[in-house]
Amino acid sequence: MKKQALLVFAVAALLPGCSNDTDTDTGNDTRVSLQVSGGISIQTRAQDKDWNKGDAIGIYMVDAGSMDIAEGAENRRYITAEGDGKFSPAPDNTVYFPVDGSATDFLAYYPFEAALTDGALSVDAGSQTDQAAIDLMTAKTVSTADEPLDKNHSKVSLAFTHRLTKLSLTIAAGNGMAAEDLAGLEVEITNQRAKGSYSPLSETFSVASEPVQTIALNTAASGTSAVAILLPTTGPEGINPIVAGRQLVFTLAGTGEVFRWDIPDSKSFKQGDKNIYDITINRTSLDVTATIVDWNEGNEGGEPGSAE
Repeated sequence: MKKQALLVFAVAALLPGCSNDTDTDTGNDTRVSLQVSGGISIQTRAQDKDWNKGDAIGIYMVDAGSMDIAEGAENRRYITAEGDGKFSPAPDNTVYFPVDGSATDFLAYYPFEAALTDGALSVDAGSQTDQAAIDLMTAKTVSTADEPLDKNHSKVSLAFTHRLTKLSLTIAAGNGMAAEDLAGLEVEITNQRAKGSYSPLSETFSVASEPVQTIALNTAASGTSAVAILLPTTGPEGINPIVAGRQLVFTLAGTGEVFRWDIPDSKSFKQGDKNIYDITINRTSLDVTATIVDWNEGNEGGEPGSAE
């Protein structure tokens, strides 16, 4: 079962005359603000189970059933200052429900980006140094007749899901190799599109078709593990069709020896999937097996393989 992060928005009934980050009395109506708290399950983030200090999400409030921004609440920044899942609006970013009681929908994304280009945030998997910064997650909840979202029904839950795909390798020394030989190992994946954009409001991806590049995985100094967050591949008519001839490439630091494994052209790295591969580097070959862990079940039972 896929684990999800839940952000719960709860109304705080505060006295009139408070700052602009609280509820305020406007004659016969009260402006109702959002107070945000959130929890993250162990597989939600790229590296650990918790928010980091200073993590920020972007929030949109729209008129129910539309993409029309309500109350100017577009790309509002909410921050968990202590990394404890309790979010507060940045200055002048508080979201207020419409005072007339109109129903609204909510969209949100992580990580927050202030300078959007034509309403879209940039996505770049070319560098894997800071994986939390490229672990794009999004959420949406809509008003319904049974569960309206308005100032009188202002408790809103957002379930975040991953929009990219994760590749995780566990690496061991095999025949003719010592564990020390893996130190400084370089791991790469070839034939990847790395750049694109995502529009939180329209919930649409755009992927740059060129250039296709080789991406270096984030590899432990010991060489025993490597991780990458990549743009998900799609069918031939999709936004990111598979580029034939993809390989995992392993280069030993001490000797410069190179080992390659051909990724089957039929293998899609789908949105939200986490694919884990167990790699054994023998002196003359690679042994590769694949199993399934969380994010979503990406390998559908596992994929055996070997390469020289």
